[in-house]
Amino acid sequence: MLKLAASSTVARMLERDDFKKRFASNQPIAIHEFMYPLLQGYDSVAMHADIELGGTDQKFNLLMGRTLQEQHGQKPQCVIMMPLLEGLDGVNKMSKSLGNYIGISEPGNEIFGKVMSISDTLMWRYYELVSSKSLAEIAELKQQVEA
Repeated sequence: MLKLAASSTVARMLERDDFKKRFASNQPIAIHEFMYPLLQGYDSVAMHADIELGGTDQKFNLLMGRTLQEQHGQKPQCVIMMPLLEGLDGVNKMSKSLGNYIGISEPGNEIFGKVMSISDTLMWRYYELVSSKSLAEIAELKQQVEA
């Protein structure tokens, strides 16, 4: 753990947007919070990953994987980031911990009810990120609905 912790600096950790904001506003940042990006990054080293997929909120952690791989003599992985899907509240990212998610193993009636609760505005975002429809097809659907 000490060797892993020595592979980065506090200055580097403070480059992470949420840490930077909290530090600037004198909000506490616990030491263990710095370990998360290091541990997630080290997963890429341990797995000799050549590609990693994650949400845009994980950019810092994904790039930490690249840094650690280079430090360990590995070729840095390619990183693919996807936009975050807003949850049922229409504001925050879909998250089980926030309770605004649709679980893939939930009963069908529950999934149906949650999908039907998505606002008309948010529905278009779901079409873009979750469906197999092209952006052109979605634009056409939007025009049809507006008409």
